[in-house]
Amino acid sequence: MVFVNSLRLLFSNWGKALKFFLYYVVIWGICVALFLPAIFEFKSILSASLNDLADCFAGVFKGSLGQNLHSLIGTVADFVVDIFNANTGIAIYGLIIVFVVLPFLINIGKYTLDFMLYSYMTSKNQIGFFSALVKNLKNSSLFALCKIVYNIVFLAITAFAVFGLAQVKDTSFISYGLPILELFVVTFLFAINQILVLGWTPALIVFDCGVVKAFSKGVKAVRRHFWKYFGVTFGYFLIFWVLITVFGVYTMTVLVPLMTILLAVMDMTVFFTSQGMRFYVNDTQILTPKKLEEVDNINKTAFIL
Repeated sequence: MVFVNSLRLLFSNWGKALKFFLYYVVIWGICVALFLPAIFEFKSILSASLNDLADCFAGVFKGSLGQNLHSLIGTVADFVVDIFNANTGIAIYGLIIVFVVLPFLINIGKYTLDFMLYSYMTSKNQIGFFSALVKNLKNSSLFALCKIVYNIVFLAITAFAVFGLAQVKDTSFISYGLPILELFVVTFLFAINQILVLGWTPALIVFDCGVVKAFSKGVKAVRRHFWKYFGVTFGYFLIFWVLITVFGVYTMTVLVPLMTILLAVMDMTVFFTSQGMRFYVNDTQILTPKKLEEVDNINKTAFIL
């Protein structure tokens, strides 16, 4: 039901999702423009690695999947080492754009989308994206900064796991075991990560508390139904990574913003459900948890008596 209710909420708020998508595209455009000095500085290294990267990004339909994946991991590692050796300052600048500026701005937009959904879910109140962005800029900025620190730790763990598995040189393992293990490990880590942060933004918005306290409240909110929500989230990421593995890394340009929107809607749906709160999924339907239905029935009976 989480998936179905999330889709209902998404379809009834497609305009808000579209505004976030446009915001997402604009932010990526800005960050690409900021990243241009790094591209110009390392264009010779990029050119040297371009053919290898293109073959690795081709997906399962070009060559061995395991060999492509192993080559991709090795090429990325070599590329990072080469750019730091060429110009450490510009390399650090590029990493700041990718891992600080970009996620900071994206998380501000995600917070804004969740706030718009909150307004709709509680009272069907329609609020503009820009108005919600400005109104919540202080809270969303603090959240985005904390999320950057959290994401860096998570990405470091994920990178360690991915590159660690790629160190195995056995040909049979690379051809058959590496794609399966990498897919499982990355999907598992991303699902666990999403479960941990699932209630973070909703708790900030609903309870208007501190960032650390909101994180704690968010974890407690989903802990009671951990395996249920983990299964749904694992399924999302499994489909996501399978599509990228099969059709190539280029599909991320479409899948990443769509996945971000879907997860933002799911976050709000799961949090409201776990907190036992009524909420609108569309203009005519209000979801009421079973406990509230029982309370309503008792109150109606008491009123009749």
